Amino acid sequence: MTKEDNRKERRSWWMQFLISVIGTAIGVGLTFAVSNRLENRKKEQAQRLTAMMVIHDIDESIERVKSMKDDMEQQYNATIYAMSHLDQMESLSYDTLVLVLAYILEEDEAFSFDTSKEKIFHSSPDTWQNLGSMKFIDNVQSFYFNRQSFLETYNKSVYWKRPVSSREYEEIYVYDESLSVDQYKDLYYSQLREFLKEKLTETSVQHYINYAAWRLYMATRMIADWIKINNENKFLMSITDEELEAYVNSINKTGFALKEEDLIGKWSITSSDDRNVDWEFGNDHTITIVSHQLINANMPFAKGKLEVHYSLKGTWAIEGDSLIHTVEWDTYEPGVDGSGMSALPGRQDMLDDWLEEYNESLLEYKRNNSGRKERNAYGACLDASRDKMEIKIMAPDEKGEIKLEVAYLKRKK
Repeated sequence: MTKEDNRKERRSWWMQFLISVIGTAIGVGLTFAVSNRLENRKKEQAQRLTAMMVIHDIDESIERVKSMKDDMEQQYNATIYAMSHLDQMESLSYDTLVLVLAYILEEDEAFSFDTSKEKIFHSSPDTWQNLGSMKFIDNVQSFYFNRQSFLETYNKSVYWKRPVSSREYEEIYVYDESLSVDQYKDLYYSQLREFLKEKLTETSVQHYINYAAWRLYMATRMIADWIKINNENKFLMSITDEELEAYVNSINKTGFALKEEDLIGKWSITSSDDRNVDWEFGNDHTITIVSHQLINANMPFAKGKLEVHYSLKGTWAIEGDSLIHTVEWDTYEPGVDGSGMSALPGRQDMLDDWLEEYNESLLEYKRNNSGRKERNAYGACLDASRDKMEIKIMAPDEKGEIKLEVAYLKRKK
């Protein structure tokens, strides 16, 4: 081999080596570049999820205060109306009396917010680092501080504390063994009217009412401040209303879609130790609903637990992710069991009459609904075991406002 051939061979070897080194360097570079992009993408996703979690928490707090403010306004208006009709209290409806009582009677529990998301936000410094915007972090910190300050003021300030104690209210209960049920109701309403008439003239109650405008102002300002903070938060983090709606839908939607074969059988809803409802889904798309409820019934003539039960029949179907059942009120079979109650001495006849009247009122309800069919649609899904089911329905609450209700059923083996 000539010297020229040797030089060509060495040059070819070095060229191949250089290409190999460059190729390896490019490959390593691409690997790091892809890895960095994936890591950055994960951080960006974590950042947006954390931001949306907090923004949603602020939105829910706003709605909580709005609901409280609406209740205060409704109760205040009823109270002012009652104060202007002190001499005609007997003409006021029971609903009005209840609103007035709710306005001035001390609350059983302290006002509160769900703090789980706040705890998550404060749980790790990494959460803050991922957010990227110091202004956003400052806004969130300010909001949580402001919310806690509002809670302390609401639950401790004399300007928020309702002036009538539960002990005072309990004194209007009359336990007269000689009264019938209707007589007892009439007496209670009469006593309630007299009680409110007296309380509405007391200095402490009038002082509380005089600060109504201040309380409404504080609530209104709080709502406005929090809305302003959250609008800025959405802008800072470039989060659209559509993104936030998708996030809310994603956290509200869990589990697996219903299938007919998974539904067949008996399911039970246990909302408390004193209430149980069974739903039995048949292969022929029939449904039977059976409810048992124990009620503490401390009456002027008897004490103990009253069992109220009923059964209903109908049909069921699955439409998309909704469970539909239609019940026929002609199949309604109610019943009252007073075996868990004890009559006071000499009052067994009164207890028997009351139980008979109670049962008759349930039968009257059946007669009034004769021929009626009621269709209910529930958002429903199953967990991984297929033995637990979540159902959601929009239903009116005690005030007639439409709210989302959620219940969980467990398969009965």
